[in-house]
Amino acid sequence: MITKRIPNIALLLLLVLSFSCSKTEENVPLTTPTAEITVDKLVRKASLRNQEIPFKIINEAGVDVTALATFYVDGEPIDGSIFSSSTIGEFEVYGVYMEDGVEITTNTEPFSVIIPKRKVVIEDYTGTWCGFCPRVAGAISDLHEITDDITVVAIHETANSFPDPMHFDQVQLLKDIFGVEGFPAARVNRSNNWPMPHPISDVTSMAGLDTNLSIALNSELTGNELLVQVNVVYEEGSVQGDKLVVYLIENGIIYGQVNYYNQDTTSPFYNMGDPIPDFEHNEVLRKSLSSLLGDTIPSTEALNEYITSFTINLPSEYVRDNLSVVAMVVDSNNEAKNSQYAHIEEDKPYQ
Repeated sequence: MITKRIPNIALLLLLVLSFSCSKTEENVPLTTPTAEITVDKLVRKASLRNQEIPFKIINEAGVDVTALATFYVDGEPIDGSIFSSSTIGEFEVYGVYMEDGVEITTNTEPFSVIIPKRKVVIEDYTGTWCGFCPRVAGAISDLHEITDDITVVAIHETANSFPDPMHFDQVQLLKDIFGVEGFPAARVNRSNNWPMPHPISDVTSMAGLDTNLSIALNSELTGNELLVQVNVVYEEGSVQGDKLVVYLIENGIIYGQVNYYNQDTTSPFYNMGDPIPDFEHNEVLRKSLSSLLGDTIPSTEALNEYITSFTINLPSEYVRDNLSVVAMVVDSNNEAKNSQYAHIEEDKPYQ
């Protein structure tokens, strides 16, 4: 018998996708039932405790040879092609199968079993004309230095004769729903006020705590067409009334910012100018890919994935390298339960 190790074998995790085609107030995503993102891996990067983890091998000829393979997790063979673990940690898997009398051994792929962690949503209602608004941006910057377990959305509005080039057309609807009357305003997990002086502990007390649902993101850019895939999994099954909100945000937008803290020696914006001429605006809400307040998540059993996708044609003025996707699961009262963010064309696993 000849043993052969092929380091470049094509390994695909083929997902059975449940797609939604969601209309929004701003755009109609071009999702088609056949659209999918395939991941060139033997196994998804992360799964929850006790969740079934399917392994699949597609050989170089494009043939599914999973049924012919024996899979080894941490060096030990398993029965069939499905694995699960009640223990969190890091694992490795490879497969072995016979092809034309030759024993083929795949590359070894790492994967994780996790307890989901909570990513807190922070929404900053702001405008370039708003002289007090930099204080929220400063608090968010401080949070970024402390934790990665936050998802930030900056929602801009033009005011009267003071235009804001990042104005979000549906800002008034969000303000009405979430009780925003004056700027600056900040909300935690959509519906909770983050009052002055925006204490960091209001967020860090929740960020990174164990929770019972997780979100994964993946996207592909072909020309100007962006395909976004969102995976959601619950430890105990979906909850009636839950919705999935998906936004496109942009970082690194340079534009002047009115600054009432220019003479305040205690402010990080002291002596930066009024307006600050080259202020960097980040996490700016550009488009809602889902309905603005979210698309209904269908009934999904515990540890089964709900998978959906959205397609959008990107406007030419967006800087591709600065775009990210934000996804959040919210309850029937629009309060965020968990969230995830990823740069476009990044495969962000469950965390």
